[in-house]
Amino acid sequence: MNINRVLLIGNLTVDPELFEAGKSKIVNASIAAHQFYENGQEERQQVTTFVDLKIWGASAENFAKLARRGQEILVEGSLRQDRWEDDQGNKRSKLYVNVLTWQFAQRKNDESGAKTPGNGIAKKR
Repeated sequence: MNINRVLLIGNLTVDPELFEAGKSKIVNASIAAHQFYENGQEERQQVTTFVDLKIWGASAENFAKLARRGQEILVEGSLRQDRWEDDQGNKRSKLYVNVLTWQFAQRKNDESGAKTPGNGIAKKR
């Protein structure tokens, strides 16, 4: 049995970029996911992992409209790896999360200043 499922909460590192690939829309984004631990001297330490994301279709369009750098989001998806050969003939690869669902993980202010829960559930692809 194989399982390929990723669940992350992190802050967007850049504004999402929306691209068209044929008839499909794609968003490339990146999040910073933080982990905390105590070292041997009982000092709190932080490790940050930067993770690239790809979101497809109508969900990508919604994400590009709603999400901005710094916002905390929750994503669920699967790990994917792109492999290619660069112009010099070197083999390259890149891991990313192929996002199936996403939502805002923090509450945000609406235009009136009231706190509202974030939304933005993606459709599965």
